[in-house]
Amino acid sequence: MSKIWLFMIVSSLFVLVATAPEQALTVMMGASANGVQMCIEFLGIYAIWLGILQVLDDTKLSHKLSVMLKKPIRFIFGTTDPETEKNICLNVSSNILGLGSAATPFGIKAMQGMDKGSEIATKSMIMLVLINSTGIQVLPTTVIGLRALAGSVAPSVIIWPTIVSTFVPTIIGIVLVKLLYRKNKISKVNKIKNNQNTFTKDSNI
Repeated sequence: MSKIWLFMIVSSLFVLVATAPEQALTVMMGASANGVQMCIEFLGIYAIWLGILQVLDDTKLSHKLSVMLKKPIRFIFGTTDPETEKNICLNVSSNILGLGSAATPFGIKAMQGMDKGSEIATKSMIMLVLINSTGIQVLPTTVIGLRALAGSVAPSVIIWPTIVSTFVPTIIGIVLVKLLYRKNKISKVNKIKNNQNTFTKDSNI
């Protein structure tokens, strides 16, 4: 990914210098200033929601939320240890609130908890990647903040379209992963049975 970003940056600078060399420095300085300004403006948004998540963790409400979501989490991810379940819960909650940056640390901890020491991703790990990739959200705070900073008259009008466009692919993805794993499991069982039948026939001969 770093190589792709490096290629894009170098290519953009090359095109800019080739087409309008007199504007290259001005454009780069302006983009840097806008980036710093946006980061400062976003500090307020992230401070509020990260503070709420920290309060949930300090007051053990996150544990209670994990208990409430234990059945759906186990249905989707299978049986995991309590700490991993809590990290999955916080990861999903952060994504639902539109806080992708806050969800990342919890997602990494959840991945470490689900890692079985194998180089092959487990079903639960694939599920977590799927849910984070589809970006399931109820309150897209980051996008709403971007729209507000851009001067949108109704920055929160995207809530319902966001809910539909994230929940639908998430549900479809979960169903497909479960179906594919079930099909793969049945294929392995049939293969083992066929090998056993072949061994039995050879023994009889």
